[in-house]
Amino acid sequence: MKKLTTLLSCLLCVCCSYGQSRVSWGVTAMTEGNWNMSDGKTAWVNYLEADLNVALWKGAQFEGAAIATYAAGKLVENSLLGYSNIYTDENKPFRLIQASIGQRIGSLLYLSVGLRNIDIDYFTTPSTSFFTAPADADFPIISNNYPVATFPMSAIGGHLEVYPFEGFVAKVSVYNGVAHETFDTQFHFRPSAEGLFSIGSLSYEYKTKGEHSANYTLGYVYGKIPGEGAEASFDRKTGLWGLVEQPFLHWRGTQWCLLLQGAVMTRHTSGTHGYWGAGLTVNGISNRKMMAGFAVNRMHDHLEGNEVGMEHTWLVPLNNWLSIQPALHFIYSHHRKDVVGLLRLSVSLGNL
Repeated sequence: MKKLTTLLSCLLCVCCSYGQSRVSWGVTAMTEGNWNMSDGKTAWVNYLEADLNVALWKGAQFEGAAIATYAAGKLVENSLLGYSNIYTDENKPFRLIQASIGQRIGSLLYLSVGLRNIDIDYFTTPSTSFFTAPADADFPIISNNYPVATFPMSAIGGHLEVYPFEGFVAKVSVYNGVAHETFDTQFHFRPSAEGLFSIGSLSYEYKTKGEHSANYTLGYVYGKIPGEGAEASFDRKTGLWGLVEQPFLHWRGTQWCLLLQGAVMTRHTSGTHGYWGAGLTVNGISNRKMMAGFAVNRMHDHLEGNEVGMEHTWLVPLNNWLSIQPALHFIYSHHRKDVVGLLRLSVSLGNL
């Protein structure tokens, strides 16, 4: 925690030195209680994130982000789909999840090189990032099959975005094949020993009546990663994934959106082979601009069996920096059924 406190102090100093026009910053703190209603297990989970973007030369900026996590108690439900997207197995006062230099070239290209995180680069659309289950914004075929830079890990790599036409975005990223979470190993780029991982997508987005835009995304994953065993060579795994967020109704100030997700491995794997999800979100509810949602997820795994998760959640803003989010999860696996309740309190400050 001391390291993150020091980072926050430096962040404020930088903001004062450079001024608001050159610096964007944000601090997000979350605390939540978890309760497995099936067996009585409880846990208390805490998350702190600091983000900093600093303008450098024309079209360039430094992009940084760090997190701290602490949980009192272990997972109250141990499924692969999960129920909390801020829980980590190990408490750490400091994890650097992004430290990169980005360069925008006109209105056509954006290139960033450095320490990066896949979730930040690809899974931040409004409905996808709204739910508390990690599978909604961290597709299981990626996080379960590759040792790569999904939460809370990061890896050295390059990220390219191309904007060929209005509304279209093509993304391609290449990372070190194995992600790390300690400062002394995060900046290693060793493709000969740890392989490579690539993810990319083509998205089309257009504005609709209401707060959220429509989004259609089709993507791929490819990994050349170390295999298992004493004389193991590299394993090559490929997959496809897709995402649709489609507003379809605007009624009495609310916007109703359909969420569809899918992913499949194109080569046989002994782990997670496929995943799909469907959901409904409603934003702009009442004068508080609350948001509600319901989602169903199913995962196919050759080792652990199939799992189905359902989530119902509400986001209730109390003001422009404080919100609460209760969630109820129904999780069905081949060996048990669990009902998990979650109550999250979030504080967000900054000008990002």
